[in-house]
Parts: sequence; C-alpha cells; structure tokens
Amino acid sequence: MSNVVNVTGNVEISGVVGGNNSIGGGAASIQGYTTGSDAGVFAFKYDSKNFGNEPGSIQIWNSSTGVFKTFVVGHPTDTAKYLVHATLEGPEGAVYYRGTGRLENGRAEVSLPPYFEAFTREEGRTVILTNVDGFDPLAVQKVDGRKISNSRFIVVSSNPESTQEFDWEVKATRADGDPLNAEPNRDAMKVAAFGPYAFEVR
Repeated sequence: MSNVVNVTGNVEISGVVGGNNSIGGGAASIQGYTTGSDAGVFAFKYDSKNFGNEPGSIQIWNSSTGVFKTFVVGHPTDTAKYLVHATLEGPEGAVYYRGTGRLENGRAEVSLPPYFEAFTREEGRTVILTNVDGFDPLAVQKVDGRKISNSRFIVVSSNPESTQEFDWEVKATRADGDPLNAEPNRDAMKVAAFGPYAFEVR
C-alpha cells in the first residue's frame, strides 16, 4: 500500500517532480477532479524523440480513460448516476442531417441547410428513408443526375396519391479539408495524444 501525504496550503518544490506512470519513462501523475467530482488521473509526458524540443512535445495524458472517446453527462432520471456515452467514429470527416417529411400527392421536397452545397463534397452523399406508420414505396428522385441538388432532394412514391410520412437522414463528407487517409503508414506522420484523443501533428 502506497503512502499518502496530505498537505493543507501551497506546495513549493525546488527540483523535479517525477513518477512511474504506465505511459512510459518517469512520467508524473496528478489526480484531477471535474466540477462534478468525477476523478481522473493525468500524466505529463515530454516526447522530444518524436516531436523535437518544441511545445508540441509536452503532452498531458488522461491515464484513467480507455480507447473510446467518451463524454459524461448527468443522468436524466437517476441523480445518483452519470451517463457515459462514446463518440461515433468512421473513416471520413462526415456530417449528417435528419428530419421527418410527408408526401403530398406522392411527392415531397426536403430542404437542407442553405450552406449544405458549399460545406460538403458532392461525391459520396447518401439519403436514407424510413417509412412511418405506412408501407407506400419511397424513393429519392434524381435531379440533373444528382440525388441532392441545390441543397434539396425529392422523395416520390409509386402511389400518386400517397401521403406517406417518413424519416430521412442525409450523410456527406466535409469539403473544407482533404479526404481522410484512414490507414496511413506510421513513418508518414507524427502523432500526439491527449488521453484517448490521438491526432496528427503538422
């Protein structure tokens, strides 16, 4: 069992604070708490081997977190609990939009945000339709050869009198960056990390 030293007041140290955190070397660990009293152990690491003698070589690692990128929120029905959710991941810089529509005389036009065309790439856009309380056939009708044109898409049914309700979801990739290389070679990029959040250093 390790010894614990409790100090009330400030601590001033002339020298070096070291440790033996599992991230490697002599990394020092610090116990941290959120405003909700959730605890986490953080370790400071100096990685000049990979990043040189520069600010980017100084890293803070969350040693108490696993590989999932998580966030914690208050539980909506049980005040004695938290909700811990993980982020959704994929091999692209994707965005999504969703909503509900209804056909009128077998047709509906769905409008996306006006910035959609400038914000997303034209290639690879997808539209998913789900019937609600009915079974009339649904399809996306192309306009000028495109599923989505001028930030809109059209849903039709083979039933010309259909008033079918439907949920819809559009996914696309952002246009303001290069396509993501999901499998880069290790020697082709520098990587830094903050807890489970690893990122490319440029």
